[in-house]
Parts: sequence; structure tokens; C-alpha cells
Amino acid sequence: MEANTVLELTNHYYEIAGLQLELRFPSALNLDHILPSFVGFRVEHSNKTSAAVVTFREEEVPSEEEWGTLRSDISLVWGDNFRFYEQKDAFVTLIKHKIKDKQWMMKSTKDFRESRIYGKADDLRMGEFVSWLLMVVFGQVGLQHRLILIHASVIAYQQKQGVAFLGKSGTGKSTHSRLWLQHIPDTELLNDDNPVVRLEEDGRAIIYGTPWSGKTPCYKNKCVELKGFVRLEQAPLNRFTWKKGMESLVAVLPSCTALRWNKDLFNAMTDTLSQLVEQVNVGYLECLPDADAARTSHNAFFEEKVETGL
Repeated sequence: MEANTVLELTNHYYEIAGLQLELRFPSALNLDHILPSFVGFRVEHSNKTSAAVVTFREEEVPSEEEWGTLRSDISLVWGDNFRFYEQKDAFVTLIKHKIKDKQWMMKSTKDFRESRIYGKADDLRMGEFVSWLLMVVFGQVGLQHRLILIHASVIAYQQKQGVAFLGKSGTGKSTHSRLWLQHIPDTELLNDDNPVVRLEEDGRAIIYGTPWSGKTPCYKNKCVELKGFVRLEQAPLNRFTWKKGMESLVAVLPSCTALRWNKDLFNAMTDTLSQLVEQVNVGYLECLPDADAARTSHNAFFEEKVETGL
């Protein structure tokens, strides 16, 4: 991709879950102000090879004829203001303002290692748009490094092990984390929406905080070993069961970030996830929003003897 020839650019480096993002933005922009949730992940100087490079161009979004073939117009975050297109050698992500007739666009190589964002630096919502587009980039690039961005709320227990709560939006993931904080000693919130799980070469699963945490300002550059996943479902009782084999894979898969239009990235995600659920416990909790629900999931992971694997 060609460099921005209009404005002088400055390189900014951020390390998330061991991967480096390189942002090339106009020197006049204060990225700490635009992206405050990224401050704790900043690396001042770096000799590492960046996993992804994202360049900002303060230009109008290219015309619709250049977008490509529409692949999706569904987004939990942006509703019908979102479009995702495919070109021969690139993907295009488009976001529209809900109020003003403005658009933000990102064009990425198919492996997402290089992306270009088009927008206006004077847009009051610039940080919101750029942060979300960077999450799209990171989620796909990470798959090439045995790393999966998941939709979950995560509790760190005794600063050593993490439990990730999964479920559809509105199921009560954040509520269940809050119940742990209130009723289970020595716990803290690691991330409340988009943590990252990394499968290390030695087989350990590590879960990381990220700059993306939904509506909860929890942007911790920390990690703990992942004890397991719990898929939640609202119910008139509290009942915990373990999932094994294919059932464990099916329980976690809907919460993972991957584009099915890129077979290489999607296959990388399923391969990593298959290994991951062999290493950690996966549970299913039918629950009420009460203290007993938190104690039930805590006891299942930390008081009872459980077996991992298939």
C-alpha cells in the first residue's frame, strides 16, 4: 500500500498480548487523547517486526464503486450503519455515522497485515471509530499467531488464573463478573468485553487484557493463565455442567472473532480453538443473577477436581 503523501506521519507502537501494532498517523494528532484506552499498551521505541501496520489518511471515503462485493451488513456494535466488502486482494470495512452523513472506511490486505483508514481528524467520534477498526485488524492478525480475540467478561482469581464468561449479548456476562467481585475474595476484573486468549508453544493458555472492554473502562495490560470458559444462560436455578469434546468446541466457538470469508484465517482460528479446549476446562452455567451463581461457578473451577481434555 502506498504511504500517505499529504501529511507528515509519525509511527506509534502498541503491544497487545505480545503482538505489536504499528500506527502511522499525522504528527499533529495526539493519539493518547484520541485513543486513551491504548495508553497502557504503548511502546515508545521498538525494533520488533510489527504484526500489523495501520495508516491513517485524512481523505474522503472512496466512492461506492470501489468498495467491492458486499459480504455482510450485520454488526452488534454498529447495527445497519456497518458494511463489509470483499475485493480481489483486499477487504473493506465501512462505518456510517448514525446522525451525520459521514463515513469511515478501512481497506485491508486479506491477511490484515496492512490497512489504510480513511476519515476526518476533526470528527468528534474519531477515537471510537479508529479503536473499533483496530480491533478488527488485531482480531484477524492474531489468528496467525495462535491468538483468539473473544467476546467475554474475564475474572482474574488470586492474580494467577482467569475464568472467561461467555454468552449472547444481554445474557449477563458482566453481571456474573460483578457477582464474583462482590462475593468471591481475591478477584479482579481483567476485561469486560474483548480479552485475548493466546495458546503458547508449551501448550499453556494465557488470557490477556486489551484496549477494548465494551462499556466498562477496564483496559489492563495484564495477563493470567486461563483456567477455563463458562457459557452462561439465564435460568430459574443455578446449575453447572461440564462440556467435553465437540460440545466444548461448540460452546466457545460463537464467542470467537474470525472472518469466514478468509478460509486461511478461519481455519487458523478453528485449529487453535480445537487445541485450546483440550487444554482448559469448559463449563455451562444455567444461572440466576445472584451470589449463589458466582459461588457455583467458582466452586466448579477451584474447589472441585475436574478433568481437562476430550
